[in-house]
Amino acid sequence: MQFDTTHDLFVHELRGALHMERRLVEALDEMAMKATNDRISTGFADHRDETRGHVEHVEEAFRAMGLEPEERECAVVEALDEERRKVEDAVGDRDLLNQFYLGAGMKAERVEITTYEGLLTMADRLDLGGDVTDPLQRNLDDEETTLKELKGLSKASDLKQLWEKLTP
Repeated sequence: MQFDTTHDLFVHELRGALHMERRLVEALDEMAMKATNDRISTGFADHRDETRGHVEHVEEAFRAMGLEPEERECAVVEALDEERRKVEDAVGDRDLLNQFYLGAGMKAERVEITTYEGLLTMADRLDLGGDVTDPLQRNLDDEETTLKELKGLSKASDLKQLWEKLTP
């Protein structure tokens, strides 16, 4: 694919965002089932449901531009998912897996935040308007909130005890 304009690059990135959100629905579902800490499991299940809405928001942005929603593989998300699967296979202690999941969740949130910040910057330069930017801004706001929640979970008392148990 050739990119000759900011619009071309925006569409390319929007396609990557759609793939990112769809893949994260799958990953969050798997992590919610495999996490052994109820707070982590519930958090991932709740965010999975929220991420389904993120897919709809990205599709809404496509339609606002008069385009059919189309995705392209997002290499960053694929790499994060591959790493998650490798660690799941290698970790013997389920509590240690919970610790990994929190870190993996924070990594994914930072990727999502950066993706939406970039899209919103380009959309602003292209003057695409609220029909395109509002759904993307909602996603960004949700991702920032989720990152804060994950940070809070990592400091929760039951997980603090877990950290102390796992840290020699």
